[in-house]
Amino acid sequence: MTEQQAEGFSDFERVQVLLHEYDSLRDEIQQRIAHVYQVVIICAVLATWLLGRNMDDRFWIGAIFMLLLIAAFGWFNGEDIKRAAAQLRSIEQHVNSLSGEDLLTWETHYGGAIAGYWGRPRPAYVGRRTKKLRAKTPQ
Repeated sequence: MTEQQAEGFSDFERVQVLLHEYDSLRDEIQQRIAHVYQVVIICAVLATWLLGRNMDDRFWIGAIFMLLLIAAFGWFNGEDIKRAAAQLRSIEQHVNSLSGEDLLTWETHYGGAIAGYWGRPRPAYVGRRTKKLRAKTPQ
């Protein structure tokens, strides 16, 4: 047995495994976002169909059921996306610490949970990091 096998994985092998998980989680987030758009289209079709019906008790029961179903789907889907994004941030930090450089930064600096969901995405460190760098550079 070689020394490397006795110690376990090398840093390069660890980064490769982490990047595979990173790619899988990014794909999962993209698929979940695509599911949201599909559900919105289905809801628009159902709403159009419901509006063409008589507004009796069956209409209101159907509309309330549909809204509850959409809300539950949205909440569960959003929670799964948040968990995946948190794991992506963790992987980014781990890969960056193994490499000694900021190689992966999207979720850590630009992700919606960090930079906000409204407006133009800006890195989470804009302003703070710049001030620190200015203070360190000699004038």
